[in-house]
Amino acid sequence: MLQEFVRLAVYVPVDEASQGTDLAAASAVREILRTFRDFGFAGSVGTYQAVVEISSAVETFMPTADSAPTHGEAGIVSAVPSARLVTYIPAGTPREEVDRLVDAVASVHPWEHPLIELDRVSLWMPPEG
Repeated sequence: MLQEFVRLAVYVPVDEASQGTDLAAASAVREILRTFRDFGFAGSVGTYQAVVEISSAVETFMPTADSAPTHGEAGIVSAVPSARLVTYIPAGTPREEVDRLVDAVASVHPWEHPLIELDRVSLWMPPEG
């Protein structure tokens, strides 16, 4: 059976030492995970709570002269080791609550303009009972 969710994905910088090892131990990742858990609906999938997928990534970007980057310099392309965190929000969650979660994630994220993706997905769920 398929169930509708909002998928929230966010890229979070990690230090070189965390890349490929324990991504969940990186301080910025821990902050985002704590924020997800503060909102009980984030990661609520079936009979599980706090469901988050964490994978290794690399982000590239070039800050503009109008930016205030945490990493890099204006006009120079940067590549930063990152973790991609993905969680799922039940589709029936009020939009205001989802907005509060996104605002909270953005407020603890170390970057000036974090990449936060939201889209609708269908997840397979086992039959109840």
